[in-house]
Amino acid sequence: MSNRISSLVEAYLEYKHGLGFQLVGEAVYLKAFARYTIETGYNGALTCQIVFQWCELGENPSLVTKGRRYEPIKSFADYANAFDPESEIMPKLPYGNPHNRVRPHIYSLEETCSLMECCDKLYAPDGIRSLTVKTAIGLLWATGLRTSELINLKVADVDFTNNLIFIHSSKFNKDRLIPIQPEVTAELRNYRQKVEVLSTNAIGEPSFFITTRGRPLKRDALEYAFRKIRGIIDVSDSGYDKARLYDFRHTFASRTVLEWLEQDIDVNAKLYLLSTYMGHNHPEDTYWYLSATPELLDMSSRKYENIYGGHDNG
Repeated sequence: MSNRISSLVEAYLEYKHGLGFQLVGEAVYLKAFARYTIETGYNGALTCQIVFQWCELGENPSLVTKGRRYEPIKSFADYANAFDPESEIMPKLPYGNPHNRVRPHIYSLEETCSLMECCDKLYAPDGIRSLTVKTAIGLLWATGLRTSELINLKVADVDFTNNLIFIHSSKFNKDRLIPIQPEVTAELRNYRQKVEVLSTNAIGEPSFFITTRGRPLKRDALEYAFRKIRGIIDVSDSGYDKARLYDFRHTFASRTVLEWLEQDIDVNAKLYLLSTYMGHNHPEDTYWYLSATPELLDMSSRKYENIYGGHDNG
């Protein structure tokens, strides 16, 4: 089923992909918006009213959430107006700049383990769904992968022998090999052995992560499952009202720097390694993911005192 807006969305995405743009995240938002217009029975032109209705869906969404939804529609609206004169031009930044950094939640190991335990309670008729979400959360904690990178993994991308994961054509159209700990490899191997026994459906080129009846795990399915269990996490220390999968990436970056400091490793000399591991083009891109956690501040303070001495009030 399609309507006036969904047809324009498909044409827009095809046009942008033809120019070499990936638009992975943008496509998710635009397709969700198009589905909303179909599900609500709307078949008119693109208007500010229908756009704002979609951006403000949910229980009191934050300005960042509304801004992230709105951003790709603003660019799409310029295209739509060229082919549908009734389409309205969208105003600029009605929800402010959605890219101002909002303080993320940094997961502790205990919180991550609790989330993984909660996965056992997820509805899983053949047992695969709960096992998959649990393993996916563990891998996000261990590697800081982007959610899209995790979803797109194939079985052939995981080298169990050499403890490596091959990431294909991720953000900025880059490939990279990332090393993983042998313990992580063992957990991934154990996961595949279990789901191959549980799955009754044969798959051609299998996705590494699968769900009920052997179907490839999709991003929206992982996010939906995470929403079911994230209520146990206290995010009062962050600028978001709900725990996010993406904060595992922030957690990995901050935890890595803390571990380097604990081992007296020169962080400035090693930061390019973290940047490469995370798939960034420049080290400054990695700074975005670093948070001044209490542990990092405590470690930095102690190192400062060791070098320059503490303040003696006596």
